[in-house]
Amino acid sequence: MKKTINTASRLCATAEIRELEDAHLKAIYLHNILNIPTREIARSQVLSRSSVQRALAAEKKRNTPGKCGRSTLKENSDKQYLTTVTIHNAEHGTFHSKMEITQMANDLLKTKRKEGDEVKTVDKHWVKRFLKRHIEISLAKPISLPLGRAAHTSKYTIGPFFDEVKKLFESINPIPQLLFNLDETSTFSSKQQPELVASSSSTPSTIVPEVHLPNSTTIIFMTSADGCRYLTPILIPFSTLPEEYKLGTTSHEVFIPSLSGHVTSAIFLDLFKKCVITEIRNKRIAVGKKEKHAVLIMDGGVGHFQPEILQLCKDNLIDLIKLPSHTSHILQPNDQYIFASMKRVFGKAKESGTTTSASPKREVFVEILRNGLAAASYPETIKSSWKSTGLWPFNPEKILSNLPDNPPEWALSGVEPKSAPIGSSFGAVYYSSDDLSDLF
Repeated sequence: MKKTINTASRLCATAEIRELEDAHLKAIYLHNILNIPTREIARSQVLSRSSVQRALAAEKKRNTPGKCGRSTLKENSDKQYLTTVTIHNAEHGTFHSKMEITQMANDLLKTKRKEGDEVKTVDKHWVKRFLKRHIEISLAKPISLPLGRAAHTSKYTIGPFFDEVKKLFESINPIPQLLFNLDETSTFSSKQQPELVASSSSTPSTIVPEVHLPNSTTIIFMTSADGCRYLTPILIPFSTLPEEYKLGTTSHEVFIPSLSGHVTSAIFLDLFKKCVITEIRNKRIAVGKKEKHAVLIMDGGVGHFQPEILQLCKDNLIDLIKLPSHTSHILQPNDQYIFASMKRVFGKAKESGTTTSASPKREVFVEILRNGLAAASYPETIKSSWKSTGLWPFNPEKILSNLPDNPPEWALSGVEPKSAPIGSSFGAVYYSSDDLSDLF
């Protein structure tokens, strides 16, 4: 008896058995192929006796249940057909996603279903196991940020954008004092590395917060082409605002408690009414141009172009410009030298040891954050950021002269390469000039 149990255990430890992830397949293989009795399989602690009995009963009915009680493709010829078709399509440039493979498998099941049979489908668990057994199958990867940028950063995409901006500028004849850019940037602490703070943008922030400090902070930053920075809302993930943050509030920064520290459509709309519209109205009065059209440039962020905001802009003579998808890294002024200057301050604070476990007070966080905002607010830094995008002074060639005519073929394929193809380096595609790439 003991010898039989040891034999079953050794057999179940072999590579051939380990590849059979489904319990019913293991049971059928051990019982029908290797002729090991049900009782001995159960005693080997590989499978329970009831699992073996259910699997054998299902096999007898010619119905092989997979995980969650759902049917799978039974015949090896069917699985081989699905594998062959998937690989063939990939070799000819059509890479399938997991969802598409699931649909292909279910379509194949329909052709095998006899009249009167119940409808059978496979699920994501079956596809996961299928792909694990067939490592030769290449999947279409989701479009990542680098791939999306490469696919959209070309004269073909950005040229028409500058054409539309030129038409708008010719019609309203803007002045730099009324040309605005609004954008957000975030800092958050990593759960894997709590001593670090990363950033949602391409330039990481490296503040080191204490455990009781906010783990996510969103800064809503607005600048104008004449080198000005305006009232800056800072969303802190607290239900009530600590006294340290109230003391840190000035005429240029305001700390706002929120549940998560992230911007939602409702929060953005409220801040747009209270801060953005008010600041633009005050700037008009300051320059003596109460009836002059203003221009506001934004990316397609959360809640940026909801109907209420469009109406507010229309009522207040504000012309909106929406940046093309995946192009803010070269077209959005705030994403250039401005945020880079801010986050260099954060990095220096960490390197100098300003924020360590021996700094328990939140005032340290407030001080570093405000120092970063101050570094990003130098008029020359803001003007240089606007100039680098070609939006003001209006000079499309500053950007277009550094871009390819069309996106690279690998970017349009939907499959991200493991390394940058020859002649299409990531840096050359992402940044409009060498001096910008040096900053990041």
